[in-house]
Amino acid sequence: MAISPAKIHIFNLFVKICPPSRCNGLKVWLLHWAGVKVGNNVSIFTPKILGQFDFTIGDNCWIGHDVLIFGAAGSKIEMKSYSKIASRAIVVTGYHDYGVQYDCIAGPGKCADIIIGQGSMIGTQAMVCPGKTIGEKAHVAAYSVVTHDVPPFVRVAGVPARIIKEFR
Repeated sequence: MAISPAKIHIFNLFVKICPPSRCNGLKVWLLHWAGVKVGNNVSIFTPKILGQFDFTIGDNCWIGHDVLIFGAAGSKIEMKSYSKIASRAIVVTGYHDYGVQYDCIAGPGKCADIIIGQGSMIGTQAMVCPGKTIGEKAHVAAYSVVTHDVPPFVRVAGVPARIIKEFR
């Protein structure tokens, strides 16, 4: 079931006026009310969530301050258990088909699902592009841009993000 745009708007208004580390139970309740599937022991600071997409947050997840989560209609974002999205990170499922054959270089809108693997973390001000999977216990370093799937048990960094460390 997709998020209700009107209800998620109310959630976004509430997190603007609420102290970032307070009212977690109410934030979780509002997300669930808006159509987000929310697991147990989830911590929410002050994200902005936009779009009419399917959003699943697993158990023991954490979403930081000023995170932008934007899902295009018909897409899905899934945070598996114990995953984290650090402050000011961006997770977006929408993109355009680019080409000179269109009236504007940005042609028709498209979308692709994002999966954030169990125990993985997206660092501060990192961006996950549409259609990418972050593997289990992978770490996306701060300020990185994920343009390819990230395998499990690695750290990626840079623009575009590349593997810089393996945790095995």
